[in-house]
Amino acid sequence: MIERVRGVSESLGSFSPVQKRSTVSFERLLDAELSFSTHAKRRLEERAISLSEEMQEKLREGFRTLEAKGGRTSLIVVDGVAFVVNVPERTVITCVEKENRVFTHIDSVLFMNTASRSAESGACGREVRQR
Repeated sequence: MIERVRGVSESLGSFSPVQKRSTVSFERLLDAELSFSTHAKRRLEERAISLSEEMQEKLREGFRTLEAKGGRTSLIVVDGVAFVVNVPERTVITCVEKENRVFTHIDSVLFMNTASRSAESGACGREVRQR
C-alpha cells in the first residue's frame, strides 16, 4: 500500500532544480569564507587584537599561498600577530600577539606584512631610520 506523505512538498517550498547563476566568482566566494574558531574569537577579544580589512586580506592571501604549497596546519604571521590555521578547513584556530610562544605540530610558516607595516619597516621587519 502506498500512502502520500504529508508535509514533504510544503517543507520544500518552491524548490527549483535550476539555480540562478551567481555573478560572484567561485574563487572570490572561497576567499570570503574564512572562519574563526570559538577559541580564536575569544583570543582576539581577550587580547584586544583588531583585524583590519587589510589584515584580513593578508590572511586570505596567506591561505591561498599555503593551499598552493600543500600546507595543512600552518602559522601565518601578519604584522607580528601569529595565527595558527587549519588550511584545508580555511579556519583560524588561535592567535597570539607579541608573546613568547612555542608552536608545535605546524607544517609550514608564512610571514607577511600589510602595506602600512611594510612602509614602516625594512626587509627584516626592523624599523627604517629616517635621516
